[in-house]
Amino acid sequence: MPPKKKGKGKKKKGDDESELETKFKQTQHEVDALKDQMAYRRELTRRSLAIVDTYREQMQAAQVNVEEIQSDMKAVSSGLTQQYKTMQMELGFKISQLEMELTATKSRLQTTEQDLAQQRIQYTHMQRDKDDHIRKLDAKISNLETAFENLIDFGFDDILDRLTKQKKKMDNDMNHILDKNKNLLRDQNVMHLEM
Repeated sequence: MPPKKKGKGKKKKGDDESELETKFKQTQHEVDALKDQMAYRRELTRRSLAIVDTYREQMQAAQVNVEEIQSDMKAVSSGLTQQYKTMQMELGFKISQLEMELTATKSRLQTTEQDLAQQRIQYTHMQRDKDDHIRKLDAKISNLETAFENLIDFGFDDILDRLTKQKKKMDNDMNHILDKNKNLLRDQNVMHLEM
């Protein structure tokens, strides 16, 4: 609905011009304000776009960095995985080698212990045999010493006996010769001897 007109009187021409001029000025102010506002908004938009471009560039740079880091992480992960597998294989090989060496060492140790036990038994037997032999030799030496002493005693006694008998015999022979000589000299009256 159109607005109702106030009053039925006619407006004056001067009033109309003044009203138009006021409206024009008001409109001009509004247009200027709108221009200022548009300029301000353009500046804001330009700044916002500059900020958006800066953020976009930073985001792209960050994306490139992330991709590089992910690529590096994949490369490092792949390298570490390869190193881990290599180390695992080497460690497994070393463990196998050490287990084989341990088994061989245990076998050698068992053989050595058996040899040592055998040598101890042999040493014990040898020691016993040697001690028996030494006891027998000591007994023989003791018997020989006794026999030798007996032989020496018997020999000395026998020699002494013989010497005593021989001395008696010689003494008897001497006495007999002396007596015979005495008798001869007496018979011949060569000299009178008293012995």
